[in-house]
Amino acid sequence: MDSSKPIIRFCVNNPRNLDERNNLIAMGFDCLGCLGNCEVCFETRYLEINGRFITGDSFEQILEKSIEQADKKTPHEDHEAP
Repeated sequence: MDSSKPIIRFCVNNPRNLDERNNLIAMGFDCLGCLGNCEVCFETRYLEINGRFITGDSFEQILEKSIEQADKKTPHEDHEAP
């Protein structure tokens, strides 16, 4: 297993439809039960990437945002996973 590969997880209830959920699973992300972030889960899409919740309007936007943050390697204002 590549240690530089991020660990990406998502709440089973966060994708808005089955196609979104299946696409995330096909990309190799871990589909879990509740991640305990229900308020954010209800309001917007998010992924847990290496223990941090990153939100966005779409999963594609979240992934782009996480790549940009990794490139900058600076702290950001996203929520830490419990």
